[in-house]
Amino acid sequence: MEKDLLQAVIKVESEIQQSIESERKKAAEWLESVRVSLSRELETQKQKLEEEYARSLETTCSECELKATKEIADVNLMADHLQNLPDEILQDVLKPFLLEILPGKER
Repeated sequence: MEKDLLQAVIKVESEIQQSIESERKKAAEWLESVRVSLSRELETQKQKLEEEYARSLETTCSECELKATKEIADVNLMADHLQNLPDEILQDVLKPFLLEILPGKER
């Protein structure tokens, strides 16, 4: 009877060990599938971020080019305006400065 009981205990223990091993295997497989899934999701998100970065960079460059073009046009317009000022106006603007820097002139 003790022998039968011992064999029954050993059999149950063996079944428990097999069940534990089976659950470990299932857990390892589940963890691997989660790892693979997360790895794919990470790659997808990385790709989206890279695409968003490229679009953002392109948009920013385009905006900067437009702004620079406008500023250059504004500066060129002002330069043209200044080049076309009559000499009389330039003399009126420069006269006070020239009086200060030229030697021998009374202030």
